[in-house]
Amino acid sequence: MIRHAVIVAMLPLSLAACGSGPDGERAAAATNNSSDYLAQIGQMNEKERNGVLFRAISDAGRACQGVTRSIAGPELQGNPSWVATCDDGTPWVVSINNKGIATITPVQGSAPKAG
Repeated sequence: MIRHAVIVAMLPLSLAACGSGPDGERAAAATNNSSDYLAQIGQMNEKERNGVLFRAISDAGRACQGVTRSIAGPELQGNPSWVATCDDGTPWVVSINNKGIATITPVQGSAPKAG
């Protein structure tokens, strides 16, 4: 079963928590226009993106204690996706639409870890 997670409320919070300095300023500026989630995610570095993808995975009730890496994946139903690898090695495909709704699916051929 595919579960959906809404990351609408957490994306601005994730961006605001990214630190200070030039990167923190860029992240804070991105929260001012919270209607274009895909553009905001596209401007993130991998560490920031991993935080957003982790929240989407955990909000969907999947076992994951943290995302250690993420790479661009195939487009799914017209939306971009990323393959996010959790700290236990479990990969998840996270597809996010421009409304901030994420769809989380296991990578084919990998068995999600129990948890």
